[in-house]
Amino acid sequence: MDTVTGGKTLRLRLRRQVEWVPVAALVLAVVWGIAVGTVVDGPNGTAGGIAMSVVGVPIAVLAVSGAGHLVRPLRVRADAEGLTVRLPTWPGRTVPWSAISRVSASPRYVVVEGRAPVGKLPRTCRLRAAYRRLAASEGSDTGEGLCFETQVFDLDPAELLDAIRQYAPVGLTVTDETRQ
Repeated sequence: MDTVTGGKTLRLRLRRQVEWVPVAALVLAVVWGIAVGTVVDGPNGTAGGIAMSVVGVPIAVLAVSGAGHLVRPLRVRADAEGLTVRLPTWPGRTVPWSAISRVSASPRYVVVEGRAPVGKLPRTCRLRAAYRRLAASEGSDTGEGLCFETQVFDLDPAELLDAIRQYAPVGLTVTDETRQ
C-alpha cells in the first residue's frame, strides 16, 4: 500500500504459463531482424527490404509490448480519484469512479464496467480486448470496460476488490462471485 498518497497499487505479473509469449515475440523480432539483413543483401534488396521492414513494424511493437510485461509488470492503482491502469509500455490512465458503473469478480475475471470510454488505453490492450469479448454476456450497454484475467495475470481477485471497495464511492456496485 502506498501510504504517502493514500492509494493502493497492485502489480500484476504474467503467470508463469504465459511468460513464453513475450519471450517468443522477442525471438521472432530477432529472427525478423536477421531476415531483413539477408533480404537487403539479396538480389531483391530494395523492394524486399522495404516490404520486410513494413511487415516487421507490428512484430517489433508486439515484441516491445511483450517484453515490457516481463520487465515492468502491469500496475493497477485504486485511490480517491479512481482506478489507474498503467500498462508496462504505456502511460497510466485513470478511470474516474464516476465513469465506472460496476465491478464484479469471478474465479477467472475481475470486470470493471464503464459508463463511458475507459480512458486512452489502446483498444488492442489485453484489458480492453478481453472486456469486449465479455461485454455481451455481462449485459453491457456501452461495451466499454476492463477485464483482468486470472489466467493471464497473477491476480488475486479478492485483493483487487478490497482495494476498489476501500476507495470507491458508496454507490458503486461491487460483487464477488468467487466467495459464493
